[in-house]
Amino acid sequence: MLDLMRDLLGDEFVRLSVVHYDLHEDFEKEHTQITCVVRGAGLIRGGDDRPIQIVGNGVGPIDAFFRGLLDYLHAEYPSLNSIVIDKFSVIGKLGGRGGTAPGGSQSDALASVTVGIRNSAGRSFEFVSESRSVTRSGIEATLRATEYFVNSERAFKRAYRALRDARERNRQDLIIRYTDLMSQLVKNTSYSDVIEQIRADLEGA
Repeated sequence: MLDLMRDLLGDEFVRLSVVHYDLHEDFEKEHTQITCVVRGAGLIRGGDDRPIQIVGNGVGPIDAFFRGLLDYLHAEYPSLNSIVIDKFSVIGKLGGRGGTAPGGSQSDALASVTVGIRNSAGRSFEFVSESRSVTRSGIEATLRATEYFVNSERAFKRAYRALRDARERNRQDLIIRYTDLMSQLVKNTSYSDVIEQIRADLEGA
């Protein structure tokens, strides 16, 4: 599916990365606030590539970061409203002879984090990241998930507009092509709200 999206979007396929983050956790209140500086987020809202500050609140850093991303993006990417995190797992990849921490401790072992996303149809997707920080791995896996669904919606919008154009020009070959592409993309999540958004934009143009 990623290859399909990259093919449709070309240079407009967006890649996201975290520059740095600040985390505040209140253990007694079970509340977390995270502030992440994300590179690429401006591009997916029609801006430039300057890093954008994302602020999120939740229970734990992953929940807070995911909520912050959705708060920033959901108005422009309504399909994000149909996905939820349904899995979070951590595996410590311990070496046989100790890590690089003092005394050969394994405290700096690689942490492999898997973030699972479930769409409105009940289909699950998994995104994995590894680093020597559990929080970093979780944040990056969550970012990969968001990047995937944002690019999926962007690709769907492009295919939808191309299909409309093909119908207007009576290009049966292109109608078949873009219909097939859209049928693949809808496996990711629901685009009913997206279609209404596109129609409203086209009518207002």
